[in-house]
Amino acid sequence: MKRFAVCLLYFLTFNACAADLNLLTDNHPPLHFQQGGELVGFGVDVVQALAQRTGDRIHLQQLPFLRALHIAASEPDTAVFTVLRTAERDDLYQWVGPLLDIETALYSADSSRQPVRSLLEAGTHGAIAMPRKWLAYNYLQKQGLDNLYGVETPEQMMRLARLGRADYVVADTLSVAALAREEGLPPGQLHYQIPLMQQGSYIAFSRQTDAREVARWQLALDQMRQDGSLERLKQRWLSTNIPR
Repeated sequence: MKRFAVCLLYFLTFNACAADLNLLTDNHPPLHFQQGGELVGFGVDVVQALAQRTGDRIHLQQLPFLRALHIAASEPDTAVFTVLRTAERDDLYQWVGPLLDIETALYSADSSRQPVRSLLEAGTHGAIAMPRKWLAYNYLQKQGLDNLYGVETPEQMMRLARLGRADYVVADTLSVAALAREEGLPPGQLHYQIPLMQQGSYIAFSRQTDAREVARWQLALDQMRQDGSLERLKQRWLSTNIPR
């Protein structure tokens, strides 16, 4: 009976203040993407599992990433996933996570090229294509690289690699294979060179969202990590990557 009472109290605590939440995301397979007219992926499964545990109702919407970040910075009961947590973004949101660690790396599109061993070499070996909106683009600019080929989307980046108009691309190790396949580029044609960044990926709630709601989501995520369900979702969605 005591155990039942504890479980009942836990259930009531999680569901007494159930909320309607707007969850925004972009296209970034295998984390979140459209398949058969439905939004799917690792991040989608995570937020749906968290909502089920907290009793909240969520409304998923796919938007361009920068627009989603802007909305989630100002609208109550709104969050965007999955977001790399940086010093510049830290005070703009309330954070739930990390969901996973993400490594961003440099890949060559030509196996005959000499391997790159440092950023200094990367700055002299050919054009590096990547979206201008990505954090890694700003990071490489700050490192003094002047051979960056800025594009609008990751699809454009992979298209340039497939056509032989870019010597290198930048992508995280989780999504690089899926991004390549979407543009008809065999993932095996991309060759890992050097790591560039490694950061945690989070759900970013607006500052206007009730902090108690955010705390309930963090608690639910911690429990998913402890009971192994978060790891099972990683195994389902993130097991196919391009090897180093």
